[in-house]
Amino acid sequence: MKKRTKFSILLIFLLLILTGVAVFFATKISNEFKSFWDNQKTVDYAKIKDVVVTETKDGIKDWEMYAATAEYNENRVIATLTDVVGNYYQNNEVVMSFTAPIGIYNSEKKEISLNESVKIVGKDNIKLTANKVYWITTEKKIRAEGDVVINKGNEVIAISDKAAVTNDLKFFEIIGNTELRVYKGKRR
Repeated sequence: MKKRTKFSILLIFLLLILTGVAVFFATKISNEFKSFWDNQKTVDYAKIKDVVVTETKDGIKDWEMYAATAEYNENRVIATLTDVVGNYYQNNEVVMSFTAPIGIYNSEKKEISLNESVKIVGKDNIKLTANKVYWITTEKKIRAEGDVVINKGNEVIAISDKAAVTNDLKFFEIIGNTELRVYKGKRR
């Protein structure tokens, strides 16, 4: 055999070996990728950092929430949020802002639950603090529970076990053990 023929046979043999190796690794990588995605279907939750949840009606922002993290359940209906900060809007204007270390958002029921040292501030310098707050966005009502304190400016208006308020913090219903303070005009 000629030198050129030997070289051609060797080259074809090397190409066949390289092709076999490439097919072997391509199959292995494809199987690992398929296995990865099959396992993703069985994951019960997803954890996301720096989340913004916004609800709009007819193209107008109704409310928005920011969270440092969100853990969604398997069907992505319920999210557990940390370091929550949010705003509620009326006529494209913020009328209420809120903060809480922990929150739970149910996208099907349109409910937000805020927990642990919840603080809400309204447009007219009305402040509400409580241990827990349940906000039913479709009803535009807030239910507060546990050490509820309502202030206007620096003055305490009410202290109670529970309260129900409107989203704009204009109307209150005080429930349970209550201490109510009414101020009219300037205090002496």
